[in-house]
Amino acid sequence: MRAPWFETAARHWRHGRLVGRYWDARSPAIRAALRAATPDSVLLAGNSHAEYIGNPDLGGRPSINIAVGGSTAADCARHLAVLHGTVLHRADRHLPVRCAASVLIIGTNDIMGWRHPEQARSADRFSVKVRRILGFLEAWSTQIFVAAVPPVGAWATGRDPAAVAVFSDRLAALCAERGHSFFDPFAALRAGTGGLAGSGLYRDGVHLADYTRLAAEVARLAVIDPAPSGPPGIRPAAPNPAANLRVLRAAWVGRP
Repeated sequence: MRAPWFETAARHWRHGRLVGRYWDARSPAIRAALRAATPDSVLLAGNSHAEYIGNPDLGGRPSINIAVGGSTAADCARHLAVLHGTVLHRADRHLPVRCAASVLIIGTNDIMGWRHPEQARSADRFSVKVRRILGFLEAWSTQIFVAAVPPVGAWATGRDPAAVAVFSDRLAALCAERGHSFFDPFAALRAGTGGLAGSGLYRDGVHLADYTRLAAEVARLAVIDPAPSGPPGIRPAAPNPAANLRVLRAAWVGRP
């Protein structure tokens, strides 16, 4: 039975408030990192799957993590718009330098059941917001890699596994349309061709048990042009996914 409209509206409001608070907490560090971007930097954008990767070395290039846990495509687009207006050079709205690449991981929060991801209009709205995200990333980086939507555990509640393939197809179509690379760093976690995962997930059925392995898979699949020679840059300390998960669960259990 479909939830009443006012219940859905309340969930949207609550989600927006929670993600907004988390964005407020992360944005100072994100702004500082973007101002220090170099031509060989790689931007990691999206939801908690991107955030929990941390700041790995990607093909000899340092990464800048601008992802915010809990984000939908609409949230991510809104955050990038804020950065566009407050961090970038006001004359041309560009980063201090153009980065080598961007990696986007998005979609897990867009397939929440109460968002009705089974409806075509929901997938259409997702495509519109991702197109806006890509517009920002195109201005800020030379190459763009977009990940497929990760699978969810059969024991997880609240998300629609059938929507994983549908929303991944939307991402693949946008990449084909705009000349970007679509890849699947979550392939080893998938149970068959559906949206369900086998082993390798955290007990909430959404987050990964090992984000270090995901970072290595992203580095393997997102083949970026060779980095220029020179001493390696200093990378910020990687986040603690377990600690971040505790913070997120305290606000909303299972929100990536």
